[in-house]
Amino acid sequence: MRADDKRLPQLSEGRRGLASGLLALVCTCALLAGAGRAAADDLGLTAGASRLPVAPGLTVYRDPGAAMTLEQARQAFRDGRFQASQRPWPSFGFTTDAVWVRFAVRDVSGAARLWLTELRSARMDELDWYLLREGGVIERLGAGNLRECSPGMVDTKVPVFPLRLAAGERAEVFLRVHTETSLHLPLQLWDAEAFIQAQSVSEAAYAMFFGYLAALILLSLMLSLFTRTRGFLIYSLSIIALFAMYFITTGYYGWLHLPGLRFAVHGGVILSAGMAETMLLVYLRDFFDLSATRPRLDRWIVRVIWCLPVSIAIFMLGPYHLMNPLLLLQAMLLGAGSLIVSLQVWWRGNPVARFYALAWLVFWALFALSTFEYLGWLPMPALPELQAMSGVLVSTTLFFLAMADRVRQMRSDMVQAQAQVLEMERQAGRSLQVQLCQHQQLIRDLHDGIGGLTANVAILAEIGRRGAVAAGERGCFERIGELASESGAEVSALMNSMDAGELLWPEFIVQCRKHGNLALAGHGIEFDLTVSGECADAGFGLFAGMSLFRVFKEMLSNVVKHSRATRVEAHFDFTRSGLRLTLQDNGCGTADTPQAGRGLSNMASRIAELGGTMTRGGGPGTAWVMELPLPMASPADHRAPVI
Repeated sequence: MRADDKRLPQLSEGRRGLASGLLALVCTCALLAGAGRAAADDLGLTAGASRLPVAPGLTVYRDPGAAMTLEQARQAFRDGRFQASQRPWPSFGFTTDAVWVRFAVRDVSGAARLWLTELRSARMDELDWYLLREGGVIERLGAGNLRECSPGMVDTKVPVFPLRLAAGERAEVFLRVHTETSLHLPLQLWDAEAFIQAQSVSEAAYAMFFGYLAALILLSLMLSLFTRTRGFLIYSLSIIALFAMYFITTGYYGWLHLPGLRFAVHGGVILSAGMAETMLLVYLRDFFDLSATRPRLDRWIVRVIWCLPVSIAIFMLGPYHLMNPLLLLQAMLLGAGSLIVSLQVWWRGNPVARFYALAWLVFWALFALSTFEYLGWLPMPALPELQAMSGVLVSTTLFFLAMADRVRQMRSDMVQAQAQVLEMERQAGRSLQVQLCQHQQLIRDLHDGIGGLTANVAILAEIGRRGAVAAGERGCFERIGELASESGAEVSALMNSMDAGELLWPEFIVQCRKHGNLALAGHGIEFDLTVSGECADAGFGLFAGMSLFRVFKEMLSNVVKHSRATRVEAHFDFTRSGLRLTLQDNGCGTADTPQAGRGLSNMASRIAELGGTMTRGGGPGTAWVMELPLPMASPADHRAPVI
């Protein structure tokens, strides 16, 4: 064997030794690199820090079955299945998955301190907090809307987990979150003193928010009471619904340990949001008076309002993680529709729509932004509720200004209407003065014209009667004189009635009695007029009295012409609501009365124009019964048929 052959095993052993050394060096470097990377991923808690986001070292893992244990989560992290968070504040929208979050912390401040891990969201249903200390010690805390919080939790409206580390100590944190609400994880670490100061500022901001809403509610209720404006009442109900919704979502309902928390965090939010949507649509109808200005659109809005309770009931019965996004979508559609309606009304010249449209624009812009964040479509800010709360404050203020502007516009319209009414009254007064002057002129014309003519005819008739030789001629002149006297009396009665403006029943009865005696006595017919009851109606219109007097005269004229009667009785029977006028003679009756002429039909027409009826009565001779309501109708208003 050659010497070189003897050296081969030695060389092979040397090469194997070199390879082993290189492999050990690589492994050592890898371990050091891994340790360095692990150390680099740790969140260092320094002495001067007061608040630290955990995002730089945050990794997350989604558990679709929501059944993974802590050991399985740790194994998944070691296997590299946890993914680094792509956003400072992870948001997963509405999901049934459980989400595991892992981060590591190391105290580098040189002194033991108390740190607080805050999850800035009050709506998570189940939270499990695991703190893994060096040496295998595991501390666990539980919180959430649907479970009792562990005694070691900090008593605040959002989950806050205490984190105590010794000087230089390192620990891992695993956080499991499972909820039907929108799942987002705005995590941050606080120094205890800084947290207390921040909480005081935060509580002051929340107190201002809820106090402002409460002030708007009280002010709206007071204005609805004092101004009798229904819009303020509807507005206050919508603000009450928003108050209830934010009182639940910000965590105050659970923090105060009010009853029914399990229903409130899901069903209560849907119910209050649905009430707010309904009241805002009712407010829209009332604000723009759509029933009068746009009735077709108003009918559609009424249908939507009636459908809202059905949709809210469906949303409350279904799975929350599916129903709440539908509720948000419905709210955005209703808001967009309300905004379009207000813009159209504004475009058509209604100035009070400007605040209303601006309020909807601000509210729904911020509401849509918050909705996209809760759905996981946009990055979630550190304080997501501030956007929605700011939008509510601005929009509710603008809504209030819109209502106040509407009341101002209504008052302005009322002042203008009053001014128009006053102007119309002045015009009516001037017209009435003109009519009164014409009225007086007409009375003078009747007196000087027709009255003078009838007086001259009576004088001429008397002269003719005195100069007449034959008895028949004297009878003719006497009849002409009687007719002239009767015409003069009627003209005098007409002038007196026109001068008085209305007739009184006692005066009317006196005229009827006077005319009956005058018209029948010359023909040898006895006349008797009686009255029973008391009339509650003091007087009646001029033209109604003239029409009734014409009927009375025509009846007496028919008696003289056709009945061959020797006695006529008239009876006025007054009741609380009507007049019954009966005219009875002892003549030959209607069977022997000629039917020629239009006397009876004219009388029936006049009685019908007064709202009454005229019938044939029983008994010997002829009896006519007229029944009239009190007060009587205008002759131009034909109400009742003739029987």
